Amino acid sequence: MPFPLTYPGFKCVLEHLEVVKRVHIIARAPSLQKIDKLIPLRLRDYYIICDEMTINNWRIRYSDNDEVKFEMNGKTFSREGSAGLEDKMKNLVNFYFCGRRIIHVDKLCLFDGLLPDFLPVDMKFKVNSLTAPFLFDTALPFIDPRSFPLKTLATIANAPILDDPVVQSAETLHLNLVYCRRFPVKDLKKLNNHTVVLEHCSSSRLDMVSLIKYHIETKQDIRTTFVISTGKINVIREMFSDLELAFDEFQCDFECDFDVNERFLVGSSRYSIPYNNESRIQVYAIDVPEQRRYNIIVKPVSGL
Repeated sequence: MPFPLTYPGFKCVLEHLEVVKRVHIIARAPSLQKIDKLIPLRLRDYYIICDEMTINNWRIRYSDNDEVKFEMNGKTFSREGSAGLEDKMKNLVNFYFCGRRIIHVDKLCLFDGLLPDFLPVDMKFKVNSLTAPFLFDTALPFIDPRSFPLKTLATIANAPILDDPVVQSAETLHLNLVYCRRFPVKDLKKLNNHTVVLEHCSSSRLDMVSLIKYHIETKQDIRTTFVISTGKINVIREMFSDLELAFDEFQCDFECDFDVNERFLVGSSRYSIPYNNESRIQVYAIDVPEQRRYNIIVKPVSGL
């Protein structure tokens, strides 16, 4: 007869069990419910988008006829209910999170203004990555301080949030420029993240030439790689036209690692621009067909 699991062994199994399976198992096992609350709950993904909530692969949607629809692995079933949307969300949060104060989430995505209305005021999410396009200030009170600095932060670009330490300390920062017709160089200078991804829109304007000239003039060490991402090839052509006028003498066929070299955008120029005695800025474009995007990379490299 096999030996039963010790508490440390059982705790390890339960803590790393897929969260939806764990919640449904615990709901049917009253003897486990007391110790379950003592064991951290870990989610891979948690999304709140308008009338939808997604926990890992478990999608919950609310229809206009008061039905709650559950979807996973292509299978769907529904339940009737009479409560309003806010009450339904509260009930589901209570069912899955069982009154816990700290929820561990790898990727937290918040797109809905109802967030503060249905989450307990003392609940915190300990996260690695946060996506909060329109709710950055609203989301922060729900983030456990131990999450900072964030591994990844994605939000809408606007001048006030660029001064926030949470924004400036994130390892990778994704900024959507949908409401930003022009992103000034003075704002780009504020960013000292390892990687800054700028989601370019056709109406926005980025002056990377002025930023590069600023680094050449100051000769300061740079640690930030900028990625300008767009679905429009014309945006790439316009930006490289500006680069050619400013830095034509620094065009070259530099060697990059094999993976990047395989994805260079055909016909685009490459630049290696020195900005102090020890370092240079590489500028090139790559094709990302799986995302239907083109990326311009502005990357500091040590050694000339």
